[in-house]
Amino acid sequence: MNEWIILTKHYEVGLVVLSVLVAIIGSYGSLELNRRLAKATSLKKRALFLSSLTMGLSIWGMHFVGMGAFALPVTVRYDWILMFLSVIPAILAAFIAFYLLYSSAITRNKVILAGSLMGVGIAMMHYLGMMAMDFGGAIRYETGLFALSILIAITVAYVALLLLHRLRHVDKKRILIPIAIVMGFAISSMHYVGMLGTSFCIPIDQAGRIGDGPITSNILNDVAIPVFLILILIAGLYIHLERRALQMMAYTDHLTGLHNRRWLDHHMIKVDAHYGKSKDEMAMAILDLDGYKWVNDTFGFDKGDAVIREFADRMRASLSEDEACIRYNGTQFFLIKKVPTDALLRTFEQILEDIRQPIHLDDQPIHLTATMGVILPDMGETLEMRIGQMESALRVGKNEGRDRFIVYDDSLHSDKREQLIVGSLRRAMTDFKEFALVYQPKIALATGKVDQAEVLIRWNHPKFGFISPAEFIPLAEKYSLIHRLTEWVLKETVAQMEIWKKEDYFIRQVSVNLSAMHFRSESHNMMIKEIVHHSLKNGSELQLQLEITETSVMENLDRAMTMLGELKQLSLTIALDDFGTGLSSLTHLKHLPIDILKIDKSFIDEVPHDERGTAITEMIIQLAKSLGIEVVAEGVETLEQHLFLKRLGCDYGQGYYYSRPMHVKDLNQQAIEETVLNVG
Repeated sequence: MNEWIILTKHYEVGLVVLSVLVAIIGSYGSLELNRRLAKATSLKKRALFLSSLTMGLSIWGMHFVGMGAFALPVTVRYDWILMFLSVIPAILAAFIAFYLLYSSAITRNKVILAGSLMGVGIAMMHYLGMMAMDFGGAIRYETGLFALSILIAITVAYVALLLLHRLRHVDKKRILIPIAIVMGFAISSMHYVGMLGTSFCIPIDQAGRIGDGPITSNILNDVAIPVFLILILIAGLYIHLERRALQMMAYTDHLTGLHNRRWLDHHMIKVDAHYGKSKDEMAMAILDLDGYKWVNDTFGFDKGDAVIREFADRMRASLSEDEACIRYNGTQFFLIKKVPTDALLRTFEQILEDIRQPIHLDDQPIHLTATMGVILPDMGETLEMRIGQMESALRVGKNEGRDRFIVYDDSLHSDKREQLIVGSLRRAMTDFKEFALVYQPKIALATGKVDQAEVLIRWNHPKFGFISPAEFIPLAEKYSLIHRLTEWVLKETVAQMEIWKKEDYFIRQVSVNLSAMHFRSESHNMMIKEIVHHSLKNGSELQLQLEITETSVMENLDRAMTMLGELKQLSLTIALDDFGTGLSSLTHLKHLPIDILKIDKSFIDEVPHDERGTAITEMIIQLAKSLGIEVVAEGVETLEQHLFLKRLGCDYGQGYYYSRPMHVKDLNQQAIEETVLNVG
């Protein structure tokens, strides 16, 4: 049997210290990456991989830097295949350990298992690395120190991971420094305790190979420097990917995956620069889903979110190159479209048509509409200025009935226009010559006869032309001009009704809209009383109907009840307009002194094809019948709607299917009644 010579081990202190620092720095990097796992969502897999890779390479790098500090008095070579394979256990153990910590609910047993795996991985890496050494002799291990090295690795890894888990939500990164130091010393102590229990022996017959001093191996240049370069590369890659990932998270709406408002704020200059360079024409729009609240109220917020996601996917699919859709705010979306001016109307009409296509939720079709404020942006304007313009156009679209787009016109939609309109309104109300009244007939569905109409006001401005009531009525309310305007409408209507009564005209009853402002002061009833009493003195008992809105009544129910009672004493008929869109409750409805319910156009638009709109319309008609109240359906535009409402027993229909609002001279009883004569 050969006798063996135990070789003397030598260490270079500077490189020993460097190996410990490598272990500490590598541990810190992997722990910082792993800390993000506690907060990560879509980035969790990448953070898990990078943290495991960094930890494995730092263990590997520390080992071979430590081996670079180690020397024997004989030449040492390394098996490069084993050297590079030895990194696999460390990476794999780190991956499993970190995965166990963050994949599900944490327990003490999980931390023990994770720490054990980490410690075993460190030990396997070390002893596989030792096997890569070739010095022409044998390696012997002292059992006690061998076991101690593995126990040290497991224990310290357990403590470090436990601290990491408990401090995972601490935002201050410096808290990781002591943990990294513990882990770095754990890796290092395992290595050097293991080396302490290792004997390097050569046969006595090879004693001539032993030099006078330590022979430095080439491992440091061949391995340590490449390891450092690899770590630097990984760190640089991580920093780059992390920055990009954080930007994506910061600029992405988590529900829809679309860009968010922050993206818009930071990228508008780039968008302008791109379109300016490409010479393409750009349009922008704020899109607001109409009346979306009912989706959440009916189906719940989770289902409502599902509809928003489906809508966002639909909008994303409609985008072409260099276009964008941003989730601007709740149910509002910001569109950037590459649109030639001559294709503007066609493009946004198509967007509205796409939105009208049903979204299926639990096999039930959900019909959405949207209103858009559109601009052709001036590159010299700020984003805030553009948003203000789009919001102004959007408000006009909402006031005009929704389900449409309005292209911003500074002369029509700016605040300057508001002041011009208000000033013109005050001037026009001195003699009211710019105003006119039109009448929209109501058809008795059972007989097909016309005997009622709703009076509507029109304003023909000498400069701006026709100004929509949807624009000037809110301004009249805002600037306290509505009371005088209502007084003029009532006086003109009563005068016309007196003429019709003398002529035995076919229209017997006329309805006049009362503003929501009317019920804010009990004195406002005095104006109506004076007009009615004046008419009675002239010997006329008029069938005058007053239309009120749900919201105006519910704003101050007690006052409204008192004022409505006073109006009923004047033998006036009261109609509740836009029923179904306000905040009234059925409990209050049976106590209100009303004679007529008017079903809002938004419900009639959906019948008879939409189950929800149809069910609501049928319910309102049945409810009114049970309370002895007449029902008028607004916004009837098709034969199908007419037949459906007639079948349900609705009393009156009003809408463009029968007649548009007309001046007195244009009203034609025969022409109106013929629209329903042949269809029953």
